[in-house]
Amino acid sequence: MSTIQRVGRAGHRSAPRGVEAGIVTLEVALMMFAVVFFLTAGVTALATGIDHVRCAEAARVGARLAARSESPAQVVAGALAAAPGGSRVEVSRGSGTVTVTVRAPERAFFARLGIDVAGVGRSVAPTERTGRE
Repeated sequence: MSTIQRVGRAGHRSAPRGVEAGIVTLEVALMMFAVVFFLTAGVTALATGIDHVRCAEAARVGARLAARSESPAQVVAGALAAAPGGSRVEVSRGSGTVTVTVRAPERAFFARLGIDVAGVGRSVAPTERTGRE
């Protein structure tokens, strides 16, 4: 029985087609994993950026309401109306100012990687003197 060997262009032996096909399949699978991973990371980062902008606007809304001496419930409700779903609102008053901080929940993709990335907005406004005081 004789053994047939393939010889490539440069006179070297080439690998059998079955091994080449397996290597190509592995490379395509790894490439697809990398593409999906980076696409998911990019979309999640974009969504987190949008959350940050929405939190900043929600904090401004809350600070304006608090500066006009609205009730704490109205301040939180106004800020939550403009904030992403599941956000937390904190209101603190200082000497002549009010600070409203809005924090969106973390995105699951980054949280699973152990990265604390969440949209946060903070706004400080001077309190107005009104007849309600």
